Amino acid sequence: RELQAASRPRCSAPRTRATPPPCAMAAGRGSNPFTMPSDEEVFALRDEDKKRKAEERAARMQQRIWEKGAPGKSRLSFKQLMGADQADDEGDGGPHASSAAAQAGKLSLVAAATRERRPEKENMADFIAKKREMFLVQMALDTKRAEIRKLEERAQQREEALAKSEAMLEEDVNRFDAFLKQNDTDAVEAMKKAEAQTKLKAERVHEIKKLNTQITQIKSDMSKFEEQLDDCRKYRAFLDALTPEEWLQQQREAKAERRRARRAAERARLERLAAEEAAAEEARARGMAAQAGQ
Repeated sequence: RELQAASRPRCSAPRTRATPPPCAMAAGRGSNPFTMPSDEEVFALRDEDKKRKAEERAARMQQRIWEKGAPGKSRLSFKQLMGADQADDEGDGGPHASSAAAQAGKLSLVAAATRERRPEKENMADFIAKKREMFLVQMALDTKRAEIRKLEERAQQREEALAKSEAMLEEDVNRFDAFLKQNDTDAVEAMKKAEAQTKLKAERVHEIKKLNTQITQIKSDMSKFEEQLDDCRKYRAFLDALTPEEWLQQQREAKAERRRARRAAERARLERLAAEEAAAEEARARGMAAQAGQ
């Protein structure tokens, strides 16, 4: 019996009716019982536990009162085990052998009972410690998930800020390109204007040279004409000296007569123009009076 009790596999957590044996759970997950089960395994175990409880409840409801008993009555009591051991020892040998065997059996039974109780307490403590460790791991996992969520939000904010910066940079690049194009256009127009001004300046310089040449020619002609005028004045003085005084007087009188005739003709022309203007003004006044009378 001791060998059978020692050879039976012991689970790391206490076995109760509400929870399945942790050994089965560990066997389902692998050789390491400390690994956290997945959500699917937890829900599957919970469903199996509920189903098993429902089956046990239905079975207990169908039993009779004296058949139900206590949950722990399925095992033999300490006295029954002692009586069985004594009966075995009496059948095997004499009184001394039976007393020694009985004493050894008592000691082995006490050791087995204590050995079965201590692991149960130790297994309960281990179970609580594992539950606590699972809770701490779950809390650490939730904290890490929250931190990951915060980091993702921060990364998203940084990506949005980066996208805005890229859009602003692209807008600045477009404006700079437009400025460069406008600058190139202004430079081309300035070059055209400069070429036009250079051409106009060359034309003006050529015209100035031409006018300077004409001025020089005119000055030379004037000097030539002045020389001719001096000669003409000398000839006139010479002729005046040779001409008689009576002829000169006649020429002066004829010249004065021609001047007077020109003045009289000019005066008559002016008087004729004044008369024509007065007649036109009188006709205009009559027309206006006639229109006013109508």
